[in-house]
Amino acid sequence: MAYSSQSLSASDTVYMLLTDRFFDGDPRNNGVLHQEYRPGNLHYYQGGDWVGLTQKLQYIKNLGFTAIWISAPQENETYSRSGDEAGYHGYYTKDFNRPNPHFGTEEELRALISRAEALGLKVILDAQLNHTADYLEYPSTTYDPADYKPAAPFDNPDWYHHAPNIVNFDNPDEAQNYSLGGLDDLAQENPACWAALMNAYWNPTNQSGWFSYGFAGSRVDAVIEIPPEYLSRFEAHTGKPSFGEAFTGSVDENAAIAQYMWGMLDFPLYFQMNNVFCKAEAWGGIKWAFDQDGKYKDTSHLFTFLDNHDRARFLANASDNWAKLRLALAFQYAARGIPIVYYGTEQNMAGDYKYSEDTLNYCNREMMSSFSEDTTTFQYIQRLNAIRKEYSKILVDGIQQELYYSYGDSVYAFRRRNEGNGAEIICIFNNSASAQTRQITLNSGLTSYTIGTQLTNLLETNDVFCVEAGEISGSRVIHVTVPANGALLLTSGDPEEYHQPSYEQTKVIVHYDAGFGNSISIRGNTLPLNWEFGQKCENVNTNTWQFVMERPVGGSIEFKVLLNDSTWESGDNHVVKAGSTMEIWPSFD
Repeated sequence: MAYSSQSLSASDTVYMLLTDRFFDGDPRNNGVLHQEYRPGNLHYYQGGDWVGLTQKLQYIKNLGFTAIWISAPQENETYSRSGDEAGYHGYYTKDFNRPNPHFGTEEELRALISRAEALGLKVILDAQLNHTADYLEYPSTTYDPADYKPAAPFDNPDWYHHAPNIVNFDNPDEAQNYSLGGLDDLAQENPACWAALMNAYWNPTNQSGWFSYGFAGSRVDAVIEIPPEYLSRFEAHTGKPSFGEAFTGSVDENAAIAQYMWGMLDFPLYFQMNNVFCKAEAWGGIKWAFDQDGKYKDTSHLFTFLDNHDRARFLANASDNWAKLRLALAFQYAARGIPIVYYGTEQNMAGDYKYSEDTLNYCNREMMSSFSEDTTTFQYIQRLNAIRKEYSKILVDGIQQELYYSYGDSVYAFRRRNEGNGAEIICIFNNSASAQTRQITLNSGLTSYTIGTQLTNLLETNDVFCVEAGEISGSRVIHVTVPANGALLLTSGDPEEYHQPSYEQTKVIVHYDAGFGNSISIRGNTLPLNWEFGQKCENVNTNTWQFVMERPVGGSIEFKVLLNDSTWESGDNHVVKAGSTMEIWPSFD
């Protein structure tokens, strides 16, 4: 491979993975056992490498993705300064110009990208412009010991800001010139430092640097900590689209940085999706984010995600509710922007199964559990990728307009519409534990659908709805019933037949009026349940709660319910057979 003819585009869908956590294709590069290589201890290397990823590219292709975001490839310092973590993630840069030997050789990285391109997969580089590993312990300006330092030419202390750790990220001077978690902060304004950084990523004179391997674009780490003009300079220098990571819930802040880059991770929308799908909040936060889309220069270049290496896995935050995962994925793929799916989501990986962020950057970075193509979530993501490809003129190029929102309502709807040819998809979502029936109004001046048009659900083609005349003269409406925690993606024409698989679910229905502000949770003996902490039940109505499991698929599950995950119900444990439904009427002494 050489400098790639491919570039990231708005039509891509991205599979994000940690190289070390994906697949071990060459055990010879794992490192020293019981030192930096400690299988099962997720703070250290687990063995994944470029050879292993190359072997699994067809799996990612079969999922329907068009791009892969891999870990930063450069050589890392073996350990953090404290020694309690290895540089498996790629953010403890030691040598900007050499590959991480735990991942493989230059030849193996080139072979990976060459094979990916042959399969029609673009590869995204994780770029580090903000820092190296922690070598200069504040306030020292010299290396101690003298040989504990980054590789030349980045071993010049004058190339760094010598400042304490960032405390106030809202202060631009502090954010850009202080240290991020102790990592040595590069001084981009130093001409020699910046030139060396740019040559490490792309040197057009001798066709060297990381972009000579064939990367189609880059994700830039920690962009809040980098003066924004350097983000533009980096993208112009490399000649490839880049998107930034800004850990912020502020649309204003995210949109301001987006002016300097091709795209941005949509953290503001992520936080709101987490509130809606995992915390059962109403749709107001998502509406709030969408209502500010005009602040971005191009919302089709926003990268949307449900979780990643820095956030708890979705199923851990959503009490292992696979229906919620399917709903959230449908929403993500229907909404404007470029979907990113974190590795293992298709295998229903759930980290520690815990509704908590206490174990971030550990349990959410587990080793890939399986490469089965038979899981229902694998097939669901496969279908979503196929829909986005087939209807790209709508879901990539089309505008997004809100159709239905009511304060506190569990149902939300928007349309995606291609203004050139009038083609559209009506996207309706129900974030509740019971089916909901609604009338959705289609403004006659903004829709091409005439009265009598049949609309088919792309997620289940047996679902067909008819456009009807509304009560107001000239208006058009559809009456829909949206399944519990379900989505409808409705379009006209004659879509190819598609049916969702049957989902084998174990349901525990709890009849109890917990009172305002209280909750019901469940503990048990089999994952996703355990006896140490509870999984939250969904509230159906005043005196009904439910917990739905799609694992395990066999055997029996022993459980009890708790009020506020602290007060146990009285009486013996319950036992439910996997795949069945049990109703209980607990009492709490």
